Amino acid sequence: MAFKLRFLREQKEGIEQRRLQSEDRSQLPLAKVADLYFGWKAANSAPATISRERRMFRNIEKAMGKTTLLRAVDLELIREYQQERRKQISPTMKKAVTARTVNYELQLLRGVMRYAGCWKGEIAECYRALSERKSRVGRAATKEQLMKMIAKAHENEYWKLAMYCAAVAAGSGCRSWEIKHLRLSVIRLADGSVRVRHEIAKNRQEREPRLMALAEWGLRELFYRARQLGATEPEHYLLPLNLRKSRHWSKKTTQKWDPTQPMVSWVKSWRKLMAASQMKGFRFHDLRHTFRTHGAEAGVPLEVMMAQLGHMDRETSLDYVHIQQRALQRAKELIEREQAEVLAVARGRVENSVHRIVTPPVLPSAGLRSSIARSRRLSSPNHRNRIY
Repeated sequence: MAFKLRFLREQKEGIEQRRLQSEDRSQLPLAKVADLYFGWKAANSAPATISRERRMFRNIEKAMGKTTLLRAVDLELIREYQQERRKQISPTMKKAVTARTVNYELQLLRGVMRYAGCWKGEIAECYRALSERKSRVGRAATKEQLMKMIAKAHENEYWKLAMYCAAVAAGSGCRSWEIKHLRLSVIRLADGSVRVRHEIAKNRQEREPRLMALAEWGLRELFYRARQLGATEPEHYLLPLNLRKSRHWSKKTTQKWDPTQPMVSWVKSWRKLMAASQMKGFRFHDLRHTFRTHGAEAGVPLEVMMAQLGHMDRETSLDYVHIQQRALQRAKELIEREQAEVLAVARGRVENSVHRIVTPPVLPSAGLRSSIARSRRLSSPNHRNRIY
């Protein structure tokens, strides 16, 4: 009976505490409400998404204060954050923070405040996001630039990994996140395809993109590297994690490679490779645009490219319609080259017919004209039907 009473009392206190928290979340500190919000959001979002958004929200907490009560966040504080944040330099991109980043961070703040019931009144009516310069179609590398990048990567062992991954992206259109999380079991080099599982796809839909010869070459090199690093089981990752470079694992184990975890990033080697290739500012994601551009110039149908790239809507793929116009122009030139001889003959006949029309005819003599008139008169219908 004592255990039952204690259990009921604790249950009642827990319910009462949760009710008070739901009613007075605006009285809690910003960091506390953010923890509650991301914990609730984790039920419907991928762990990587929650980790990335928590990392971005730290900028809000740093600027506004972790201990600041949520009810103290007003429109003036948000506008001040927009101004000051735009003046800061990103430590990773080495340039000013873009309006898109600021809008994303404030979108997270809006989610936290809506979760606490504080996004209303003046804030909800008067808040305006910063205007963004949208350039949805990224840069595309030429064949000469790709060849130069591969040649430069062979000069430095540190750059080869980024180069192999770039070959997979340029030959399949896969995202960097999808390449990092490829397991050995989903790679089918014999069939020339790879299976992108739904949990790592951006639109949460599984697909099987085909591998071009360039992507197959990159995957074979990565597959050989993975075998050397101990990735032998089907569930092992193609790109094992280097534990020596991990802040968390380097102090806990003497093991160097862990094939059960995927690598995190190749950003540093990629940027150095791009600088050596005189392609500074070229992003790894632009290789996906390069693949799409090559497909559009080759005349690949829009629906086929959507299935290959995993685009969620036609609007995203329609950004490449101007590239398809170049493909049509190139097709026109090739077809005209094949039909050049036919056109020459056709133009020759037209010129001859024009010459015959323009040249004045030779007039017959008077006797010949009279005989022609008599023959026409005899062959006329009225003459044939006449009864003599």
